[in-house]
Amino acid sequence: MSKRLNVAVTGFVGSGSSAVIDLIKEFNNCGVALENDQPYEHIPFYTDNGLFDLGAIMMNVNSPLRSSTAISSFIKSMNWLNNNNFGWFGSYRWLVGDKFEKATNEFVKEISIPISGRAYSNYKKVRFSILKVFLQIAAKIVFKRKIYKWGRLYVYDKEQNYFSIPSSDEFYTAARKFVNSYFDMCAKPNKQLMIYDHLLWPQHTNLVDSYFDENFKMVVVLRDARDLYILNKYYWSKRTVGGGSALFPTNPGDFIDYWSRLMAGTQKGNSKKILFIQFEDLIYNYENSLLKIMDFLDLKAEQHINKKKYFDPDKSIKNTQTFSIRNEWKKEVEVIYEKIPQYTYDFPFENSTSLDELFN
Repeated sequence: MSKRLNVAVTGFVGSGSSAVIDLIKEFNNCGVALENDQPYEHIPFYTDNGLFDLGAIMMNVNSPLRSSTAISSFIKSMNWLNNNNFGWFGSYRWLVGDKFEKATNEFVKEISIPISGRAYSNYKKVRFSILKVFLQIAAKIVFKRKIYKWGRLYVYDKEQNYFSIPSSDEFYTAARKFVNSYFDMCAKPNKQLMIYDHLLWPQHTNLVDSYFDENFKMVVVLRDARDLYILNKYYWSKRTVGGGSALFPTNPGDFIDYWSRLMAGTQKGNSKKILFIQFEDLIYNYENSLLKIMDFLDLKAEQHINKKKYFDPDKSIKNTQTFSIRNEWKKEVEVIYEKIPQYTYDFPFENSTSLDELFN
């Protein structure tokens, strides 16, 4: 196993994970995986029919037929990411050559064997066939076969089928090997720490110890719910370049319910591989937050050669207390503070900002 440390930095949309990424990459031994002229997000583990979906089926609702459809769906999903140049996600054929495809095939080979036969999902449709009628008549005459439906012809796909009933140890050992292969193909030479943007979501904290070795850590970035509500409703949804969109509910009551449910799923994992950091602490308590991250990732002060080059708390402070920009906004978020104060931040002083001073 490589001595390189792989770090997933994540948060909810807009919660400030990019700030932590910018801070960590100021250290000379740290690199950002697959980042070129644009940010890149790593999604193969949690994407639809990705590694986590496959594991949920294999470890909870598996059966001989279900294992085949689950693995087939996993292969399709990985091929989709490999063979399409999306740029900011997937695109593996362009970014790492054939390494991703090989890692996928090796993983599937390790947990399954190809078989003949059909699963339920191989049956694509049913149609009437006059030829089938004549064959049924012959079978009835010659073999005395009972006919249930005259002319019924099943149409199947031609996908490979698989049998896979791995034990928990077998599956997670193979999964961790797949994960480490992914880290190896994405790593930059001579970097002791590699950063992965949104490799997991905060709700996946309970999966960390099962899918990742000791060469992995996760930083989850949290943010004041009031700012997220205001930014979502009055800033992100109003963008003109590229089209704006609301990422969360824009009614305070619906947002409170939505945010409470999201946050409830972030605290399931208590692994030592996970650090929770508050976005606002990076700004209002910069030095202590910096030391906390350095201690967690075993970073040294002498490695911080580009301090405040990518993350400058004096600039980022303009992205806080946005709910105070207008009096009506401040009043609108009062109910958020009343109902879910545990998801807000206790600011040490009032900060003045404006829509013109906000930045991504």
